Amino acid sequence: MDRNETTRDGSAGRDALNAVFWDLGLRFQWDPATWSVLMQLEGLPAQIAYYLEHWQPHLLAVYEPAFLASLVESRLALPPNSRFGLEAMARA
Repeated sequence: MDRNETTRDGSAGRDALNAVFWDLGLRFQWDPATWSVLMQLEGLPAQIAYYLEHWQPHLLAVYEPAFLASLVESRLALPPNSRFGLEAMARA
């Protein structure tokens, strides 16, 4: 998959999402096979919900898919090298 490919609703591509997941401390990555399944769903909240239900159901006890989608979308909206969350509050 090309780094610049987007989801059906125009949101970020797989590589960009994987980078944001890592930045947020979410240690899951969407490989091409997973991505092809998730591309059938519309919108990041639905994609995250499906992913968690099928590949990491234990995380549903801790995270709401809509909350994670909101975090991911917020991070995607920032410039690539900006700091986010608690790390932004740390002193250099």
